[in-house]
Amino acid sequence: MSVKVFDGTAFAEEIYKNLRSRVRKLKERGIVPGLAVIYGKGIPAAESYVRAKIRASMKTGVSCAVFPMSPLSGEKAYIETVEQALKDKKIHALILVKPFPKKVDFEKLEALVGSIKDAEGLNPFHFGRLFKARGLEEIKRKNTIVPATALACAEIAKKLGSPLKGKRALVIGRSNVVGKPTAHLLMMMDMTVTVAHSKTRNLKQEVQNADLVISAVGHPNLIAGSWIKKGAVVIDAGTSHLHGKITGDVDFKGALKQALWITPVPGGVGPVTTALLLRNVVSLAEGVLR
Repeated sequence: MSVKVFDGTAFAEEIYKNLRSRVRKLKERGIVPGLAVIYGKGIPAAESYVRAKIRASMKTGVSCAVFPMSPLSGEKAYIETVEQALKDKKIHALILVKPFPKKVDFEKLEALVGSIKDAEGLNPFHFGRLFKARGLEEIKRKNTIVPATALACAEIAKKLGSPLKGKRALVIGRSNVVGKPTAHLLMMMDMTVTVAHSKTRNLKQEVQNADLVISAVGHPNLIAGSWIKKGAVVIDAGTSHLHGKITGDVDFKGALKQALWITPVPGGVGPVTTALLLRNVVSLAEGVLR
């Protein structure tokens, strides 16, 4: 068996190609899709994230406005910045980039964003639409705003693991951003889904039983390569820093000996997530016309 390493950058480019066409149509009607990014200045992880979003915006023709917040900024300054972005008609989508200072109530800001400009699909309105949807095609058709990493995992699984119907999937992580929506998306694809987390007993056995393993924990080398079932598909959505390098949840070299397909970190789920986040931005801009 020859293991294949998934090229997330190439898959993301397929998404960008479609987005560029949609953006052109919006511009013909006088609308330039606009994204606002609010983040803490001087935080390396946040600044790296923002640079990636700026590069992605340039690829699609989306306008990207950045709002770097001083380390001295209090909650009032953050609220005022969010309100400014919400009032700006040229901004159609908004991202709040963690981490924020402890003195700032992130959930309060998230609630303030509401659903109209929620690029990340975490507002209860968008979450509700996701969990009512009957399948991925309905999500695309209705331009449902879905957490981008979760949708990236599902789209990659669909591309690499076909046919998936009836197969066993293991999702490691239960966050609202990745774990929960990913599990739901896989169920809509007729997979039998198990969700593991920090309290799961015998994680090794759960991994060994899975035809598809998706991990989004952020714990370096949490999953030993030898645990992977022969011929399984492995999607690693976890990112953390180890010895100065970005690494995933899965022992990549070990998993290469077992998996049919595997996503690398970096270069796997990340580029697809960014592209799908931009797709959310374009969908929100298109909503202005409805």
